[in-house]
Amino acid sequence: MHDASQTGSGYPTQAVGLPQLSVIIPTFKERDNVVTLFRRLEKTLLGIPFEAVFVDDNSPDGTWEVLRALSREDGRVRCIRRIGRRGLSGACIEGILASSAPCAAVIDADLQHDETQLPKMLTLLQGGGFDLVIGSRYIEGGSAESFNRQRAGASALATEVAKRVL
Repeated sequence: MHDASQTGSGYPTQAVGLPQLSVIIPTFKERDNVVTLFRRLEKTLLGIPFEAVFVDDNSPDGTWEVLRALSREDGRVRCIRRIGRRGLSGACIEGILASSAPCAAVIDADLQHDETQLPKMLTLLQGGGFDLVIGSRYIEGGSAESFNRQRAGASALATEVAKRVL
């Protein structure tokens, strides 16, 4: 007889029970990055029950196939393959709606976001003083040096709109 708290082979102990954090990762043609990102999350979130919900817009490079294989190895990985639907905001919403944790984070699969900030952000949320925590390239220690001129302009515009709305 198996104890309900035991994990199956290939599933880390951390996968048992409900996660504290759902990391939502929208993907499109990120086949080469998704395993690297998950391994970084494992290292960064060591000791924090989490799940990684990848939301793939039916990538032609087979990103979703890599994710399905990874999900068979680790129960914390889930893949939502969206066929006939595209877009970052929709992917984020679908991922959050499918999450199991009381807190959700959204991170890009392009490896440009600093996943090491997630534990600090989760602590702020769990402390009860905040309903929302936002990471930014425009704070002390942040950098937007990798942006070309067009992307820097678009980022500045989006930042200004977000400031006014929030």
